[in-house]
Amino acid sequence: MAERAPSVSESVRDWAARAPDRVCLTFHAGDAIAERLTYGELARRASAHARLFTSRGLAPGDAVILFARSEADFVAAFLGAQEAGLLPVPCPPPEPLESARRVRERMREIFARCSARALLDPGSAPIDGELQAALGGTGVAVLGPSDVAAAPDTTRAAPGAERFPLAYCQFTSGSGGRAKGVLLTHDNVAANIRAMTRFFDQTSDDVAVTWLPLFHDMGLVAYILVPLVSGQAAHVMSTLAFIARPVSWLALMTRVRGTMATGPNFAYALCARKATDADVAALDLSAWRIACNGSEPVTQAAVEAFSRRFEPCGFRRSALLPCYGLAEATLCATSRRPGDGPRFEAISRAALEQEDAARPEPGGVTVASVGRALPDQEISVVDRQGRPLGDRRVGEVIIRGASVMRGYLPGTEGDVVRSADGALATGDLGYLADGELFLVGRRKDLIIRAGRNHYPQDIEEALVGIAGIRAGRVVAFSAPSDDAERMILAAERADEQAGDDGALRAAMRDAVVAATRVMPDEIVLVPRNTLPLTSSGKVMRPEARRLYLEGQWSGR
Repeated sequence: MAERAPSVSESVRDWAARAPDRVCLTFHAGDAIAERLTYGELARRASAHARLFTSRGLAPGDAVILFARSEADFVAAFLGAQEAGLLPVPCPPPEPLESARRVRERMREIFARCSARALLDPGSAPIDGELQAALGGTGVAVLGPSDVAAAPDTTRAAPGAERFPLAYCQFTSGSGGRAKGVLLTHDNVAANIRAMTRFFDQTSDDVAVTWLPLFHDMGLVAYILVPLVSGQAAHVMSTLAFIARPVSWLALMTRVRGTMATGPNFAYALCARKATDADVAALDLSAWRIACNGSEPVTQAAVEAFSRRFEPCGFRRSALLPCYGLAEATLCATSRRPGDGPRFEAISRAALEQEDAARPEPGGVTVASVGRALPDQEISVVDRQGRPLGDRRVGEVIIRGASVMRGYLPGTEGDVVRSADGALATGDLGYLADGELFLVGRRKDLIIRAGRNHYPQDIEEALVGIAGIRAGRVVAFSAPSDDAERMILAAERADEQAGDDGALRAAMRDAVVAATRVMPDEIVLVPRNTLPLTSSGKVMRPEARRLYLEGQWSGR
């Protein structure tokens, strides 16, 4: 029998025994340090949380919801739950402008799905009274920092509690629909951490910097769990701080000489667009060697804009590494290698429309390579009957390896399917060339007209830069009709008071036809903050389609 992989909590306690004064986590607020933690202090605070959970009667295997704020006590609570043998479930905390009703509905759904016994909010502000009242009759313990401080020192987790095999539950909605609970084991997490540290040549001298939300797999795994296990220094700033001033991410990279930082494609585009000449002059990005670009389609325009804008302050284009992963594979499945930089191909649009051979074609559709499989993982592409395809044949991406999830929480099954032999059918479409994976879209999002496939991201990309619509707030999807599928575009207006809707629709229609040779059947303009988004900010196409079909956007 294979040796059980240690939990991240066990790894932290090992570091605390060997190097208690080594700084592992630093949390930033603006230009100031909000909190700095050593391994010794983190291990002590994690044990305090474990004692709290045990004192409240939680037993190995029980689920505990953790509001994943970008704060030290969230990490301590996560590790403490592992130490007590519980199933930590990181969730987004209430947003500043989010209604109490929406928070209650979201939390009730999550509690019902994972049968959680407790909720802990590590934030300094008290939990919303309405939420506390809503959970009052459910038997759920609602806990905060004062409860941790009051936990009895004599309470200890049951012997062997940490041998509970599940490391945590990652709720993920993706762009596909309702939240799904991905169950990951300690073995899954350990395998993905090993694979990433080997593939990216990471050492304990690396310095990680992130603004990514810690309830998202990329933020949690790549910038908390990997550094804690590997002995790297990790620097965390809030997501809101990045959104308010994107260059603050790069300023933090400069201050701490960051070597690793990751973001979705929009983050690189936003930094390039928002940075002033004065900002660039104040930056030094010469230490940055791993700049992964993942979580959403990688565009050549964003990559080139970021590289050009920040080359004067030492950024190297070869550091920008398109990658691919999903929560069901813990995090990372493929990436370009450090130093390789990005790779793009222009391929025949007809090949994508027919799921045929991806032939290079000047002026065709530009597709990014997301690199090679990480160590101990296997990537293949199959046809609709599950048969392996050769190079440059478009089909569904399959992942095999030790990082693949155990499964979903009952009742939250997703579109990604894990077979009995451990293969993960992702629902993503792509092709292999020279050992590298090129992603082209998601099968369930395809818009099929006259027997041809049309990829919504191509249509949405054609609208980038159109004046009058909000950047990144446009979605393309299909709708049924008597004769054939109809193509619908929905976009949020940039300004409710400005412009002629007819002229805006015409500009959008012309841009889509020019880029894709496809005529949209209907263009719907909706107010700001109307399109449904995932917790990580991606538009949810199936949910947008549902809202449209239910008539909730009629008259717009």
